[in-house]
Amino acid sequence: MPASERASISQFRLQGQPAVRLENGLIKAEVLPQLGGRIWNLWHEPSNTQWLWHRPGKRLRASEPGATHDNAWPGGWEQIFPNHDPGLFQGRNLPDHGEWWSRGWEWEIQEKSEHRAVLHLWHDGAATPTRCQKWITLEPGSSELKVRYRIQHMGSGKFFFMLKENLALAVDPDHRLELPGGQMTPVDLKFSSRIGRAGSYVWPVAEDKSRRPVDLSVLPPKSEKLREYIYLYDMPDGWCGVRNAKNGHYLRLRYPRVIFPYACIFMSLGGWKNLYTVALQPCTNMPHDLSAAVQAGRCAGLDSFGVLEVEVSVELG
Repeated sequence: MPASERASISQFRLQGQPAVRLENGLIKAEVLPQLGGRIWNLWHEPSNTQWLWHRPGKRLRASEPGATHDNAWPGGWEQIFPNHDPGLFQGRNLPDHGEWWSRGWEWEIQEKSEHRAVLHLWHDGAATPTRCQKWITLEPGSSELKVRYRIQHMGSGKFFFMLKENLALAVDPDHRLELPGGQMTPVDLKFSSRIGRAGSYVWPVAEDKSRRPVDLSVLPPKSEKLREYIYLYDMPDGWCGVRNAKNGHYLRLRYPRVIFPYACIFMSLGGWKNLYTVALQPCTNMPHDLSAAVQAGRCAGLDSFGVLEVEVSVELG
C-alpha cells in the first residue's frame, strides 16, 4: 500500500485546544477531545472538500456549565445525550442538549498500527449514572470514518435517554439532501417556514401554507431566509447524506436502524440566527421530549447496569 494511503494519527493544537488528527490520504479528520469530543474538520482529501460547518465568528473554547446549546454551538460533528430540552426527568436535572457536547473527554491514542488508527475517548456522566466511551477509527485506504459508542448504565432501575447525532454540514444551494425515503413530519410547525401544514409527508415533498409542493431535498439561497426541522421515520434503510449536484462529491452517514429508527434534519437556510447549515441527526427517539417519548413507547432505555454499543460511519466520495 502506498505510504500516502496508510492510516496515521497525531496530536497537535488548534486555536489553543488539544486536537488529534487521523488521516489516510482519502480522509482527514480532526477531533477536539476537550470540546465535547467533537470532530471539527472532516476532509475528503482527493477533492480538498471540508464537509463540516463552522459557525462564523465563533472561537473554539470550553462552554460554561449550564450553557444554552444554541448560543454556544460552534458546529462540527457532535452527539446529543441523554436529552434535548433542559429540565427535570427521572429526578435528574438535565442540561440543555445533554451533557456530551459541552464536556471535556479523557482520551488516548489507542492504536497506531499498519491496520488502523484509533482514538479512544471516555468520561463518566455528571448528570446521569453513566460511563460513556467513543472510539474513532480510520483504516488504511478506506473512504469511511467509523465512530463506535459504548454507554453503560451504572445504576439500578430503568434509565431512559436519547442519543442523537448532530453532524452540521458546510453546504450551499448546489447541494442536495439524499435519503433512502420514508415519512416526515415537522418537529414544530411554529419553527417551520418551508412546511406550512401539519401532517405526515413522503420524503422529499411536503406542502407550504398554500398547499404548493415543497421539495425539501433542494436548498434555497440564504437570501430567502428559510428554516425547517423535520422528523423522519419508517425509513427503508439506515443512512442520510448530501451530494454536490455540480461535482458529484458526497457525504453519507450510515447507522443501524435497530438503534436509530428515526432521524431529524435541521435546516437553517438563513432563517435561524442568519446561519446557513444543514445538520444530519439520526436519533433513538421520537419525539425529542423524553417524557413524551416514553409515553409513546419510542424512547431508548437501559436496564440496571445495562450496556448499549453501536457504531456509525461516514463515507466521503
